[in-house]
Amino acid sequence: MPEEDRIGEEGRGFEYILHGLNPERILIAAEAIGIGRAALCIAAQYAQERVVFGRPIGQNQGVAHPLARAWANLEAADLMMLKAATLYDAHAPCGIEANAAKYLAAEAAHDACQNAVLTLGGMGYAKEYHVERLLRESYIPRIAPASPQMILNFIAEKALGLPKSY
Repeated sequence: MPEEDRIGEEGRGFEYILHGLNPERILIAAEAIGIGRAALCIAAQYAQERVVFGRPIGQNQGVAHPLARAWANLEAADLMMLKAATLYDAHAPCGIEANAAKYLAAEAAHDACQNAVLTLGGMGYAKEYHVERLLRESYIPRIAPASPQMILNFIAEKALGLPKSY
């Protein structure tokens, strides 16, 4: 390749590609958090309105606790996503944080969506509530652009100093 057509320094292309993947992971984390929050909002509203045996189902800890845990996990993922974005904006290394944000957000979103479907019971399959669609959509951030296993491999190697496993 002629030098005038080169972008950046010779020999650093792979590093540049990896750097470009960080904002993608941060964006996917933000998307996953939004998916999870949307499902959680629907589930919480349903749990307030659905009355069984004279009381809203959200009054039962078996319904309330999974939704509360989903909320806490989404908030924690949001903080990691914001940390990764802040590091990226400051031109600081953020690969570990971007990968952790994507992993935590994808898992939290899937958990929130699954709990939303379970909270709605049989209505969780009804298209008008949208939680069945959100559950399907929650798989996208889990598997793309990198699987949870590859992200855990990366974190184990880069954050914990463990030997590369792939």
